[in-house]
Amino acid sequence: MANDVSRDARELIQRGLEHYARGRLREAALAWQDATTSAPRDPRARNLLAFARARIRERDTRPEPHAARDTLESPIPQFLASLTVVEADEHARGGDPTPTPDGEDWAKVDTRRVLGGTSEPAAPEAGQDAADTWKELPVQSDDMATRLRASARGLVDECQAALKEGRTDSAALAAEMALRLGEQSASPGVDGIVGSTRGLFERAFRACIGDMKCAPIRAIPSEQLAAHGFDHRAAFLMSRMDGMVTVGDLLDIAGMPRFDALRLMAALRRAQAVDMVPPG
Repeated sequence: MANDVSRDARELIQRGLEHYARGRLREAALAWQDATTSAPRDPRARNLLAFARARIRERDTRPEPHAARDTLESPIPQFLASLTVVEADEHARGGDPTPTPDGEDWAKVDTRRVLGGTSEPAAPEAGQDAADTWKELPVQSDDMATRLRASARGLVDECQAALKEGRTDSAALAAEMALRLGEQSASPGVDGIVGSTRGLFERAFRACIGDMKCAPIRAIPSEQLAAHGFDHRAAFLMSRMDGMVTVGDLLDIAGMPRFDALRLMAALRRAQAVDMVPPG
């Protein structure tokens, strides 16, 4: 009988997690309340129920305006926009863009993925011009290399300042942008700037995530991950989020370097794809 009750409680907890991921807070709370009835000594059910009730009170008493998530459709960051201003000016004057010199290396920056959580190329949506997705940026000219290095240093400075001021999401976002720039620019100067500040970026990601003893749970359905720019790595992490596994434990079983797991967890937090259940 005890095994049957435990199984029932697990099923109710899972049902509540599915409700919560789809924004059905009251249904989640009811499922977790039933789980506490089936297994009164189950700390996970009690903790999830308390968390859901707190979120319902927060939503009902202090409604917050809709906040845009970090998705593939996020605006092009200002530093990338500045790198293409010359091309835009030429088009405005009716002229042709400067032709690509033979042998010059170009860095393709996928502007729809800069704020997302995947390093895989993203296919343009139906009806979307490829030019809206990819911006080809020359990186071998002295002027462009200088601007890329300046952008990298600016992002590092912003990350450091935001972290010092307690703007954890902004710090993690600046760190993510700097890493993306380093990965996509193919400029040794940028790689050097970004590579030397991984310790700062790790602190920013940790601050964005918060208490490592919290247990993350899904705040969006798993099938929506791709729409927010996340790949199979995020799907794996989210499949292990059961309201009991802590952030620290999740990083241990992530199957990827710890820095990469921290970076991905911070991206999930910024995208509001997960919520954190405080330790009971």
